Amino acid sequence: MKNRIASGVIFIILGLLIAIGPQTIFAVCGPMENGKFMKCHWTAQAELGIGFVIAFLAVLILFFASSQIRIGLHFGIIAALVATVFIPTKLIGVCGGEHMQCNALTKPALLVLGAIGIVFGIANVAYLLTGVKKEQISYAKQSHGDTTNSSFEY
Repeated sequence: MKNRIASGVIFIILGLLIAIGPQTIFAVCGPMENGKFMKCHWTAQAELGIGFVIAFLAVLILFFASSQIRIGLHFGIIAALVATVFIPTKLIGVCGGEHMQCNALTKPALLVLGAIGIVFGIANVAYLLTGVKKEQISYAKQSHGDTTNSSFEY
């Protein structure tokens, strides 16, 4: 239960930081003089959606006690975090200038949040898998255990 709450809350915070951060805390560049947006704006828009998906999956982690379901939710979160890393680096990108706000602040922040989340997610999946194996061993012992106390009628 403690793992479920801790991982759920951590991923909710991480998802909200990924979603809202590029809009506020580590904001991307504003529109150009002609009113058009640069690449970093679209990166922020994509991260908004991905961050909310991560937060939503994390809320689901809080509600499901089953380790198998939580493992699946973690895989979804890890996949979204991989997208978080690839959007500012390969898929959409950020502005070309090294000293622009998005390149100096937004991109590194998203990469750090994504990397921390991926490592935490993989570690949590490994932890949950050990619990699943223990559950399976316990179930196998119950299923194929001592049959001397059977109540078969002859």
